Amino acid sequence: MFMDTRGEGEEETKKETARPKQFIPKAVGQKVTIRLMDGRPLIAKLESHNNYELLLDVGKGKKIIVFKHAISTLEYEAQDEGR
Repeated sequence: MFMDTRGEGEEETKKETARPKQFIPKAVGQKVTIRLMDGRPLIAKLESHNNYELLLDVGKGKKIIVFKHAISTLEYEAQDEGR
């Protein structure tokens, strides 16, 4: 008998993809280092984000939008709460 297991796998995939979405909201207001797909680094303050883009403050009154699909990595130093 054929058993349909697609429903189980889809639930696992949804759970896995939901976790990384929490990373970017925690980085808002922080100094971040973004490495683009071509290897260039960007160091800026993350102002805001939506489903497709990040708004960065690069200083001296300049702000830029970076599309998420152009990003290879994003890193920031997490602030310890209560310290």
